Amino acid sequence: MDQTENGCKTITRAAGSDGKPETAGATESVGKAKNAAASGNSSLTEKPPLNPIAALALCALLWSFGGLVIKLIKWDALAIAGVRSLLGMITVTIAFRRPPKLVVRRDENSLQGQKTGNGDCRQDQNAGENEKSVQAQKARPKKIDWRATTNLLLGGFFYAATMLLFVPATKMTTAANAILLQYTNPIYIIIFGPLLAGEKSDWIDIAAVAGILAGMVLLLWGDLGGGQMAGNILALLSGVTYGGTTIFLRRAKNTRPSDSLNLSCLLSFLFAIPFIVKAGLPQSAMSYPALLCLGVFQIGMPAVLLSIGIEKVPALSSVIITMIEPMMNPVWVALFAGEVPSASSVFGGLVILACIVAHVALKRAAAVRKMRSVNLARD
Repeated sequence: MDQTENGCKTITRAAGSDGKPETAGATESVGKAKNAAASGNSSLTEKPPLNPIAALALCALLWSFGGLVIKLIKWDALAIAGVRSLLGMITVTIAFRRPPKLVVRRDENSLQGQKTGNGDCRQDQNAGENEKSVQAQKARPKKIDWRATTNLLLGGFFYAATMLLFVPATKMTTAANAILLQYTNPIYIIIFGPLLAGEKSDWIDIAAVAGILAGMVLLLWGDLGGGQMAGNILALLSGVTYGGTTIFLRRAKNTRPSDSLNLSCLLSFLFAIPFIVKAGLPQSAMSYPALLCLGVFQIGMPAVLLSIGIEKVPALSSVIITMIEPMMNPVWVALFAGEVPSASSVFGGLVILACIVAHVALKRAAAVRKMRSVNLARD
């Protein structure tokens, strides 16, 4: 039986050995939903529009077309990166109805209410007073959360640097080298994770680092001169910044991933403005639809999908799913642009991918064994 009292909805059942009605817990759920709506957290009030695993898989697939489309555009590399980011920012802003943010603000009273559990009906006894309280809370200025703001800014900075480095790298070296070297980012997470994210390294991490380093040597073996090597260095640096992006997105636990991603598009575009002005308009008519595709479908929509998936899928699983990008990127370029990587590059890339996948699988197996041992100890 449903009862509404003082603005709080409870669900009661007449059955009970002591003759008292039983509460089904709806009061707490309604209170949590109200808190979520008040604080802007939609995870308790809205279902994801797409399965999180499917979102990550589609995100990686869209990312994988970047190498091919960049190769087809005859324009300055940094100008491409800037316009791509501008279109991506517009897409993300429209999708989330949130412009890029430079600070994260927290409402002290809202956080305190969440900690003490304001799903209690006692806080909702008078609807009129509650409405006045909500209005007063909205009018009160919110304080800046400096820790969350730092993570937001650094996450945006590192991802902007990743995008600005990756486009010139793809122009100057093979698409296979560019994407595979970018996906060395786990090595930097392993090295800097304990310091910046509080994650300790073990023998599995060390073995993965050694294997990835060996794969990098093989991948670079045949490209020790000219522009090819310069492109490889830029791609390697994009792996460093991509690792920084991952670390600071992990640290930003109380902010939305889309905020850092949208800010990164703004920063990338602002940096590229001088290069866009200097380059002038693209001469090839094909460049215009290609730029539109890059911005909307290779940056904007993947950012939306990543924001959906990363909230629900564990980090280790997300690494495996997004491996679709480095595996498919060279395939599209080889099929449609005729760019075939060297045998040493292919072998080195396979070694890097094998080490990353093995690292993820071994870490998951270790976590399962640890969980089983804890359960056995409890029994």
